[in-house]
Amino acid sequence: MTETTGLVQRLTVIPSDSMACVWIGPTPAIAELLLVAPGGENEAMSVDALRNTMISALVAAQVSRHEVVAVHADDDARITSLRLSPT
Repeated sequence: MTETTGLVQRLTVIPSDSMACVWIGPTPAIAELLLVAPGGENEAMSVDALRNTMISALVAAQVSRHEVVAVHADDDARITSLRLSPT
């Protein structure tokens, strides 16, 4: 697993698909593009709720300029867990 740490530099939310594209990094020029996206048709409703919570947390982190740590697979941009830095 890989951890990408930084500020939420840019966030695009697609509410109809419970999906978001997020650029995380120390500056806008040095940011990694990651995704909060559905995993497939067999995904449980609770996972859908978790994904929506992650998107809400990313929005809050962007507005408040809090650093986040996004965990994802080495070869996948899909965020599997998210941590916010303390205030």
